[in-house]
Amino acid sequence: MMHYSLSLTTVLLGLLALISCSIAASFPDPLPLSGSAFIHDPSLVQRASDGKYYLFTTHNKGGILTATNLAGPWTSVGPILPSDSSINLPLHDLAGRDDIWAPDVSFHNGQYYAYYAVSTFGSQNSAIGLATSSSMDPGTWTDHGQVFASTTGAAYNAIDPNLVIDEHGSPVLTFGSFWSDIYQVNLASNLQSVSGSPVQVSFNSTSPQPEEGVFVWKHGNFYYLFFSSGTCCGFVANNLPPAGNEYKVFVGRSPSAHGPFVDKSGRDLRQTGGTLVLASHGNVYAPGGQSIFTDSKSGKDIFVYHYVPVNSPQPYSDTYASLGLNAIDWSSGWPVLTSI
Repeated sequence: MMHYSLSLTTVLLGLLALISCSIAASFPDPLPLSGSAFIHDPSLVQRASDGKYYLFTTHNKGGILTATNLAGPWTSVGPILPSDSSINLPLHDLAGRDDIWAPDVSFHNGQYYAYYAVSTFGSQNSAIGLATSSSMDPGTWTDHGQVFASTTGAAYNAIDPNLVIDEHGSPVLTFGSFWSDIYQVNLASNLQSVSGSPVQVSFNSTSPQPEEGVFVWKHGNFYYLFFSSGTCCGFVANNLPPAGNEYKVFVGRSPSAHGPFVDKSGRDLRQTGGTLVLASHGNVYAPGGQSIFTDSKSGKDIFVYHYVPVNSPQPYSDTYASLGLNAIDWSSGWPVLTSI
């Protein structure tokens, strides 16, 4: 009996190892890059006039990097808001206006719109702001200040904004981080103020409700809502969170930009649904903060994200957070990442 138990344990461990390898193998490695710097919550836009790539990142006052080729070299050229945001947070959170988070950049009405967040870690005294530019170059951005805000005790946290145009041509802002997770609010036609009240579109009931970094993308007949879930940062190599509790990316879809969004099994994202898109594998740890753009040179939709490299001078350290790029295969009706 003891011999049988040991054999069964050995078999089960072997199967688990094979499953783990299979899962890891299902995620392609990101495109090798040159000249990359610290990247977190990336937004990547290709300028139509010349095909130049502009990459935007959390911190560095909304850092901007550029390249003429996706593989780089990527060069840091300056910030979106060199003089900080004009948003006034409550006094004890005021320092947050100096730190631009999760810029979301897209082209509308002949100019580039950069929605960004200001806050301090763990606070709900947060705000989403807007800056615009005709070219995306440093020194050309105009700060329009606050679009929407949250305060302590609200159901949501007003960070990680994403703009999408719905099926009626109307602008919608999706946002949120922890608390009651992901919400949407309609925007006025000038894209600078909200219209109506926020509505919840995704919720993970597992404490501490770890969803954030939302991004909505229209493909075919569906709007796909991507979100990051888990611990994003602050990793220590000898004290990592339990495997699977670190950042990873999930998705749901809906015929409407407003939802309801369901995963591949039909489960509503508001009921802890979500189909896995990307998780830790190989040198890629805690991937998330995702966005998408269509590369005019290849015609492919490119999945853009940050990850913490396992192999770095400080393994698992956010200091070396890097840019990840993969192509998307939509042939199944669901996003599957491929190599570029």
